[in-house]
Amino acid sequence: MSALWGKRMLGVRAIMPVLIPLVAALAGCEYPDDREVTGGAVSPPPSDSSPESRVTPHSQQAYIDALSELLGPPGDDRLPYAAGNAASWAADISAGEYFLTAACVAAPGAELTVQSGSAEPERTSFRCGMGKVLYLDHKGGPINARVVPSPDAPYGYTGLRLDPDPAPRGPSAAETTAWAAGMLGAERPGEFRGYPWAGKWHHSGPVDVPGMLTMTLVCQGPATVDVTVLQPRGEDLFSGTVPCGRPFPADVPVGREGVMVMVDSNNYPVQAAYSLVPAAGSGQ
Repeated sequence: MSALWGKRMLGVRAIMPVLIPLVAALAGCEYPDDREVTGGAVSPPPSDSSPESRVTPHSQQAYIDALSELLGPPGDDRLPYAAGNAASWAADISAGEYFLTAACVAAPGAELTVQSGSAEPERTSFRCGMGKVLYLDHKGGPINARVVPSPDAPYGYTGLRLDPDPAPRGPSAAETTAWAAGMLGAERPGEFRGYPWAGKWHHSGPVDVPGMLTMTLVCQGPATVDVTVLQPRGEDLFSGTVPCGRPFPADVPVGREGVMVMVDSNNYPVQAAYSLVPAAGSGQ
């Protein structure tokens, strides 16, 4: 594939391990150990003999950019957001429905721990380079969240954010169509639009003119979703994490049988749509 998607994911997965200063986010959140930094402060400069002393501004910025691609920027609602070597926060949260997103770079994997009130902590592991999204139906009160990279990756860099669930449950077909039109613009002649449900395969059906097509995906709900695109009886065209909130295009080779698309956020609510049009310069 032309691989705009592939290039984005490669930029996340091919980073060499380094230690990055924390770009802190929300005043008032608690960070229980000295591996995290709050309030915009940075870690003390490392000694010349440490591995961190060889970190260049370019490599630091690459890490910050990679994590931002997965986690997104802090919201304007003052909900918890943290980044660091073992990012964590503790806050008293109003009752409501939320998405908790964890992400990491520069490590094979990480463990996310979430505790609501006095309940038992819930732990889940995930691969770095792929954002982990949890849906929380919170009854109000304290929440503690922490994400720790693999022990064999001491320079892993992680982040956590909490967002309110902006979408109502079970949007109708009319609502989804109207939302997609706002994200993708008016439907053009010869364009195909699909509306996949989270966790279910969506088949575009046969296409009139196969070849190199531009596939543009949009989603709403969590910060990121896992997306798989494949030919019905052929090779995988893409598998990776896509950020929500803006159109995400890529050119893919599409045969007459069309494509199969899976959008997943751990079976938590997500609204999604995609379009297929002939790619620029394809001669179609």
